[in-house]
Amino acid sequence: MFCRSKPSAKGAGLLEWTPQSGRSRNPVIPMNTRIPPPALPDLPSEGVASRLLKDLFPPPAVKPARIVVLGCGTAVHFPWDHACKIYAEASAQIRQVVRSAGLPVEIVTCDAPFEDPVALVRTLDELLATNIDGVILFHAAYTCGEIGSHLGRWLLDHPTPLLSWSWPDPVTGDAIVANSLCCQNFLLGMMARLGVRYVWMHEPVDASAHPFIERFLRSARARSRFRHGKLLHVGGTRVEAFYDGETDELSVMRRFGLRFDRIDLQTALDRSRKFSDAHIRPLREAILQNPLCTKVALPDSQTDQTLRFGLAILDYAQERGYIGCTVKSWPDLWFAYQCSIDGAVSMLNDYGLCTAEEGEMNGLISSLALWEISNGKAITSMMDLSAANVAKNRIGLWHCGASPTRMLRKGRTYEARKHVCLENGDPSTAVGLMLEFLLELGPVTVTRYQSPDAARCFTFEGDLRDCELAFRGNYGEVEPVAGHTAADVMGSILAHGMDHHWSFGYGHWARELSMLNHWLGVRELPLVRSPQLQGFSHSQ
Repeated sequence: MFCRSKPSAKGAGLLEWTPQSGRSRNPVIPMNTRIPPPALPDLPSEGVASRLLKDLFPPPAVKPARIVVLGCGTAVHFPWDHACKIYAEASAQIRQVVRSAGLPVEIVTCDAPFEDPVALVRTLDELLATNIDGVILFHAAYTCGEIGSHLGRWLLDHPTPLLSWSWPDPVTGDAIVANSLCCQNFLLGMMARLGVRYVWMHEPVDASAHPFIERFLRSARARSRFRHGKLLHVGGTRVEAFYDGETDELSVMRRFGLRFDRIDLQTALDRSRKFSDAHIRPLREAILQNPLCTKVALPDSQTDQTLRFGLAILDYAQERGYIGCTVKSWPDLWFAYQCSIDGAVSMLNDYGLCTAEEGEMNGLISSLALWEISNGKAITSMMDLSAANVAKNRIGLWHCGASPTRMLRKGRTYEARKHVCLENGDPSTAVGLMLEFLLELGPVTVTRYQSPDAARCFTFEGDLRDCELAFRGNYGEVEPVAGHTAADVMGSILAHGMDHHWSFGYGHWARELSMLNHWLGVRELPLVRSPQLQGFSHSQ
């Protein structure tokens, strides 16, 4: 009855605020565009110490998302053979998207479109026993209304991302073949009245439908990862007075499904003692003796302590199945444990465990959204927005030295240093390990799920442009795309009073994030047009 395809073995744009309407709109980046996104830069597949880490901790297998493709139709009114044929062709197109995008997604199809709503619901119940992460309803032909009402009722009991796909009937001047668009109109009216969230497209059964299908698969998979995901908070609390780094855990659990488990730093230190110098020395040498490392300005003891903490975190995460981690990096680690965790955060992100520093819970959610929506292709790093230049139309992304080494700009080197802000205060008591370098050029997405409940989000796309290191640490300059300016972006962030940490990753993923936010019920904050770096607070 069912046909399952194996997952591939390959491993929202800015909103414009319109005072006239009081509503946000997105005239530049429509939800379904056939304009292909810019190619990802040619980033290394591993960081400078990733191979050693993977030998110590083989990466866990990722469970594929499971998408069910249903068809509907009515044999008494429309050619049934044609409905079955076009449903099979649509299913083949979906599988082709999975293969070409390299997504860990399993596609489940049925023998034929459904006429009987009871049989459709029975099929979904059977499949639900082994998990359903998304449903694609293909309108092979016009169908009875009970298909819509029964499916909608089932989705109320089992909220699941739904893509409705109708296709253009061939214009023959003779009998209509399917009336697919009208069927979609008919059934989505029921979904809307029932309060079911869905996305829809009216596209031919060919490659023109692929971008929207891929967006749906990515967003449904990311939602599934969130629903079943556990996050680790090492340190137990946010950094003192970093009010925007704390999250309302129950609100996040209700909306995303995510939960945070907390351990204190001493628990991590106790775990770290299981790793001997024989474990640490090869990692230290891989990082500090790499030809790309042109300066080492800290004692080995600080490097070793940082790396030992990193191994403890990874060991704990693998043992308990965490998909991401945040670490309270200061002041405790500086003064009580004589190290800075940033070098370990770099190493963990290179490895593939999405990690944020500063005990940043919303920062981790933001990085994880980019990580999951891109299936890890974006890589991720949490940054400050530390410079803005209206004349150059650029925003400076900076942080102190925790970015993964896979982000190192080609042709450049990195330095292993003590924390620059601590050296500003007292070089004699400063600690590391920080890995400082210029960021690779290319298209990027910058996003933040806002505190305290991650129920609001602001995202912009841009390109990292050629520049020099403006400040010690990790640095790059992003030029916003799609007709928006650095003043618009910073004006929006400051006018809305948004959080001060921002996650970025390579590639343009705003449309995918918008679809994910649709499933999660996250409100996207509108852009406030700003001709210069001045403005007023904006009503929430």
